[in-house]
Amino acid sequence: MAIDAVVSEAVEKSNPTGKRVLQLTANARRSVHGYYDLPPWSPTDRRIAFSRMDEPGSKAGDICVMDADGGNLRKVATSRTMSPNGGALAQWASDGSRVYYKDRDDNGRMIGWVDPDTGEKGSHPGDLRMISPAGHLHAYHTMHSDYAEEVVPHMKDVHGVFAQDLETGESTQLATLSDCLELHPRRDEIADWHMFVKHTKWSPNGLRMMFVFTNEIHFDKKYGELPRVKDVYVVNADGSDLKRVGQFGNHPLWHPNGQEILTNSPFEGSKSNKLVLTDVDTGRERLAATCVKGAGHPSFSPDGKHIVVDVVNNQTKEAKFLLVDVEADTAETLLDLTVFDHSHAGTHLHPVWRQDGSQILYATDASDICQLCVIDHSF
Repeated sequence: MAIDAVVSEAVEKSNPTGKRVLQLTANARRSVHGYYDLPPWSPTDRRIAFSRMDEPGSKAGDICVMDADGGNLRKVATSRTMSPNGGALAQWASDGSRVYYKDRDDNGRMIGWVDPDTGEKGSHPGDLRMISPAGHLHAYHTMHSDYAEEVVPHMKDVHGVFAQDLETGESTQLATLSDCLELHPRRDEIADWHMFVKHTKWSPNGLRMMFVFTNEIHFDKKYGELPRVKDVYVVNADGSDLKRVGQFGNHPLWHPNGQEILTNSPFEGSKSNKLVLTDVDTGRERLAATCVKGAGHPSFSPDGKHIVVDVVNNQTKEAKFLLVDVEADTAETLLDLTVFDHSHAGTHLHPVWRQDGSQILYATDASDICQLCVIDHSF
């Protein structure tokens, strides 16, 4: 069943900070993981799932798996729809039995899956975003781009967030845009605006889903729908208890406690974004740390004790990872590196924690072709 199998592409890289860095891939084809909130390691045996594609502009590519140290790298499936930043969002089922990935057929978007040990494959219609940590359940939202812009404001009873059972393919709508509108303090003002949903993400225990209700980027300036709407909502996995948490800046992520959401957001009149935590039930805000600004794709360690923050200077092509000790409110540099095309059409670093907190994986185009690396985190 193995295709294009190799023993290993891994090689150790020098790092002045002393933390061990292992480059897992070294191929002429682009290798990427999913996102900063999608650990690519299997929860059972720590194999890594990732996407590999040709450049430039390739839509098709391979779904690959490898051991945590880069060994036994092999192709296990093929996807017909990939993006430069996230590939096919390859991610493991919570029991480690399958790798799920984005795909498509002649009729539209599909969620493919493969058992990397037996080669068994399958698919369901749908658009992959995040697999639940508590079963074969998928969080997703409808796509405004599937419809003509002029009809988007009139589809608030249709658009929304869903949970999909990937054993059966059946989907359940948890909330509509109309439901969100009813809870919004500007509901009358924005009733006819071009609203949509993004960032559907399960809480760490799979009991809740967060999502963002917004008109940002695609519609706000184009239609004069200002000031823009950008709010976090949460809903239970059964569709009950929909709540508006509040406005935020960017890159929302669940705290490991499942009770707060971390964002890069303004805080008490600050001129720059801070690392802000918001309680999803009370709306109370607090700073996760004051020693760094709210930047990049901040990600909590699984034990909640540290945050890794990627800081990129697109002018100098320099980047670094900062490791924030939340309790001490201090930061240290984990890694300095070079970036070439830090964009959605290029390579975002997207640092993501291993489930046991021992490593951070990231994508880097420091060698011009995007490769995957891990940096050890130990004290």
